[in-house]
Amino acid sequence: MLRRAARMLRIMAGILSISLQRDLAYRAEIFVRLGLSVLTSVGALVSLGAVYSHVHTLAGWTFGEAVLVAGVFMIVNGLLLTFVEPNLEWFAEKLRTGMLDDVLVRPVSSMFLTSFATSRPWSLVDALIGVVVAGIGLRSLEGAVTVEGVLAGIFLIGVGLIAAWAIRLACATVSFWALGLELSVFWYAPWTLGRYPVDAYGRVARTLLTYVLPVAFVSTFPVRALTRGAHGELLLGGLVTAIVVCLAVAVLWRAALRRYTSATS
Repeated sequence: MLRRAARMLRIMAGILSISLQRDLAYRAEIFVRLGLSVLTSVGALVSLGAVYSHVHTLAGWTFGEAVLVAGVFMIVNGLLLTFVEPNLEWFAEKLRTGMLDDVLVRPVSSMFLTSFATSRPWSLVDALIGVVVAGIGLRSLEGAVTVEGVLAGIFLIGVGLIAAWAIRLACATVSFWALGLELSVFWYAPWTLGRYPVDAYGRVARTLLTYVLPVAFVSTFPVRALTRGAHGELLLGGLVTAIVVCLAVAVLWRAALRRYTSATS
């Protein structure tokens, strides 16, 4: 198991290196992306500032905590834009053109290659900006941060990454049954809600973002564990969520491959 994981990490490192060499040929795009990311981040902070100029707390969350939630979301979103999104966007088109055939004949997990066969290194800028924003949020916190809280927060961020990857892959996998259907469109809308604490939304939205599309594990729950202490129920819920989404997407992927007919045959 460890040997297989190490192999996957080596493959991802090689993919990132090749992608970085490719992107460095277009340096102007990197600077444009940096400018857009900075503007987006500033806009998010300004909108939070506008809200908190009228209230001291929002659904029990202070300004510093809300900024920290936004920063953690930017980190996770940047990682997904770097490693996952370049592979799954327009997945239905890859099925139509037979590009998936090349993935299926390689001696590596097809689900892994479908998700991580290429990367977009300049999107790491979003993650780095997220680190800066999270740092601003941490400096604004009133209470002390404990080691246990940091470890719990990191664990829950990992759960959020796994859940986001699995749901994004599941949305793409639906294309095996309906080539003209791009469910990713329905994923982006709830995904962006993770930029703010889910407690700020209504009961129905909170339920959906916690149990159906577990966006809450991306930023809200990690920050809650970091700032207010880790609870066993939350950590156990995160572990169960990670296991369930991984098993579910694996079953869905195998079922999809059984009905797949090569576009080149």
